[in-house]
Amino acid sequence: MINEMNKKMNKLNKKLGVNVKLPKMNSRRLNQSATINLIIGGGLASAGVFLKRNELFLLGSLGLLSSLVMSIEAKKMQDQSK
Repeated sequence: MINEMNKKMNKLNKKLGVNVKLPKMNSRRLNQSATINLIIGGGLASAGVFLKRNELFLLGSLGLLSSLVMSIEAKKMQDQSK
């Protein structure tokens, strides 16, 4: 799904004359990004709980959710390549 979206964005960028090319993602890159999001999201959510800041907790929760989505996408890519 991510690579399909990147292809569409690259086509749109080409039509608009923008010189930005989005990289093709693989399962290794997605797993790295998911791990980083998990660490940062967990830290932000924990800080939000301890400091009683709802906005930090919300940002951390979004980071954890994006980590989950990226892990699922990486697993799908890995299964498709087999």
